[in-house]
Amino acid sequence: MRFVLWITGLFALAVLLGLASTLNNGYAILFFPPYRMEVSFNLMIVGVLVLIAVAYGILRLIGVAANMPTEVRAFQRQKKLKAARHALREAGIAFFEGRFQKAEREAARAIDDEYAPENRALALLIAARSAGMMQNFDKRDAYLARLDTVPERLQLARHMVDAELRLEAKDLLGALAAIERARAVAPNLTNALRLELKVRMLQKQPDAVLALTEKLLKADALEPEQARRYRMAAYCQQLEGLPSGEAIRNWWRRIPEVERQNPDLVRPTVERLEDLGDFDQAAQLIGAALVSDDTTLPELALGLARLAEHVSGEKRLALLREAEAWLQARPRDHLLLFALGRLAAEEHLWGKAQSYLEASLSLEPTLMAHAALARLYEAIGKPEEAEHHYQRSLALALERGA
Repeated sequence: MRFVLWITGLFALAVLLGLASTLNNGYAILFFPPYRMEVSFNLMIVGVLVLIAVAYGILRLIGVAANMPTEVRAFQRQKKLKAARHALREAGIAFFEGRFQKAEREAARAIDDEYAPENRALALLIAARSAGMMQNFDKRDAYLARLDTVPERLQLARHMVDAELRLEAKDLLGALAAIERARAVAPNLTNALRLELKVRMLQKQPDAVLALTEKLLKADALEPEQARRYRMAAYCQQLEGLPSGEAIRNWWRRIPEVERQNPDLVRPTVERLEDLGDFDQAAQLIGAALVSDDTTLPELALGLARLAEHVSGEKRLALLREAEAWLQARPRDHLLLFALGRLAAEEHLWGKAQSYLEASLSLEPTLMAHAALARLYEAIGKPEEAEHHYQRSLALALERGA
């Protein structure tokens, strides 16, 4: 339809021009000394129009020719940019596939031909991360240094990647410096706080670990169970540096009550007190933990049995007075009954010791309970009963050894 309209229009224009030419009978005289030329006025109009069209065409050709180098450079630049964008996409895919050598190579291709600062920064970050994963630290640092030229708003990503890479390389001071630079840009960035938490843990700075744990917990950036594990690790680090039983007692009082019931904290504290020779305090901590019905504490009952011969007589009697409360919470704990039997035997409370040990054997026959009863019967002058329990412990040892 459009073609038909164009043809009709052109024929109409030709008819109008033909009519106009019949109405104009004038002529023009062109004088070029010594020549003189008379031409139709209509022909002169057509000639002028043709001349204008030719001049315009020549000027356009000159302009195109003059602009040709710029056009060629723009075309080549566009071609390189297209290749750079393709390389950047390939680098990202290769990085997440774990093909770090290819990711670094493709990202390096994209860096020089990319003019958008965001894309250039992304290529540098991928290249640096990939080089770090390949343990090529010189290349990693070179890529990170080139990120100094990107705009300030893109520096946060650079600092975070720098911190992660240095943490993976165990460069704790470098990682901490990068984290501080990141926090200067975004003070409450939770990922930076999490990285700092890991660094402080490796640096054995338990006070900082506890403070960061609480901050992340309040920001809902840590699960409660994760926070508890970090607290336990921090408390254990604090415990390693305490020089005496008195220092441990003061430290223990500062710990929240709910954490003092955690067997993962009670166990190393008891061991530390044993190493320092503060057996009474170690036994006191075990006693406080045994009030709970937590069945994951068999080693604490064994620890109490191990401490029986080391604690003072006054402490042994105090522990035996607390026994009823422990047994109410743990009525079928044969290891606890064994520990109580050991405490009573050390105080020469033979009848009580015998009842505890026999109750332990009724729940679970063990070598140590038979051996303890054998020693008890030897102490009270009953060699036949002692021999019986020695034989029973020997039979159990052979049975389990087989």
